Amino acid sequence: MTAAGLIARKEAGELLLDLRGQAWLLAMAIALSAFGLLLIGSAELSLLDNAQVVYDMTGIVTALGALLAMVVGVDGIGGERERGSLVPLLLTPASRGGILLGKIGGVAAAWAVMLLLAAPYIWAVGSTGQNLWDGMVVVLLLGTPMVLGFGLLGLGLGARLESSRAALLAGLIALLVAASPLLIGPSLRQSALGRVFDAVNPFSAAVNAYDAVIIDSQSLLAQVLPFGQTLLWLALTLWLARAAFHRVSR
Repeated sequence: MTAAGLIARKEAGELLLDLRGQAWLLAMAIALSAFGLLLIGSAELSLLDNAQVVYDMTGIVTALGALLAMVVGVDGIGGERERGSLVPLLLTPASRGGILLGKIGGVAAAWAVMLLLAAPYIWAVGSTGQNLWDGMVVVLLLGTPMVLGFGLLGLGLGARLESSRAALLAGLIALLVAASPLLIGPSLRQSALGRVFDAVNPFSAAVNAYDAVIIDSQSLLAQVLPFGQTLLWLALTLWLARAAFHRVSR
């Protein structure tokens, strides 16, 4: 197995098998249960169109995935530095590119498990409605590069900033701004500034595609532009993470 594969397996094991992994899985299950009960149990929210409820749930899952990726990404470099294990890692035969690939591989494994965990909840709130399967597929296709991009951004911030606390704070602020389309109504995003923000925001690209597929019943094949935006975001954050990590001294 390559060095990147070994690091990815180690990261995935820590995230999914040890006590820390069990804690975040439990926290995610509680959060998804709470949102699911809110969507189907509230007298007002239960009157929403079924497709709207599925859209809301997919947006929540994506936001939680990006949050997980950001926290894990920052800890992947910044946490290693503060625990004193970054320098020994850099002294191993693994290249820096391999280390970075292994770290983001751990994030990808956690996101995959989170999608499996979220699938029953999405099914529970939307099993009687339209476009449920298309909604799950669009989350996989567009949510994955968007979430991994936030993981790479976290790795880059953890490498660039000396304090993991400062890196985490900066990353969470960036995520809060990016995820604002979940909180801001569509009418407020129709202004010139809102349209510009949507054009450069990968989170907007993802949730706009969710809206088009789940609510408007558009084809997945019609989401070429949002898919390109999320891939561009992934490529940009990969470049930023590589640049920041290569500047870390031994």
